[in-house]
Amino acid sequence: MTTAAPCLQPRRSEGGDAVPAPAALLAGPGRTWVAEPRWRRVEIRIAGEWRPGRIERWRLRQGSMHWVARVRWGPGARDQGWYLYTPDALRQLSAHGRAADDGG
Repeated sequence: MTTAAPCLQPRRSEGGDAVPAPAALLAGPGRTWVAEPRWRRVEIRIAGEWRPGRIERWRLRQGSMHWVARVRWGPGARDQGWYLYTPDALRQLSAHGRAADDGG
C-alpha cells in the first residue's frame, strides 16, 4: 500500500470513539496485509480517551469502500480489535509520539 491515507469514504463515529468493524467486513473475499511502518503508530479513541496503539493489519473487503484496521493498544486480550478507519477515532502518530495532524 503506497497511498498517503488508507481511506476512501470515512464514516463518523458516534461520540468520537472508534467503531468496531462489522462482521460482514471481516468475512468473505478481500485483501489483508501487514501495516506499513509509517501507519503502525496510532492513537485510538476508546471510551472517550485517546490511547497509544499499533495497527497490525489492514483489511479491505472486496466490493467495500470501508477500510478496517487490526489495532492493539495494550497487552490484554481485550486491548485489541478490528476497527473501521475513521480519522476522528484513529489517528496516525509521528515519530515523536504526537498526532500527525497536531504538527508532529
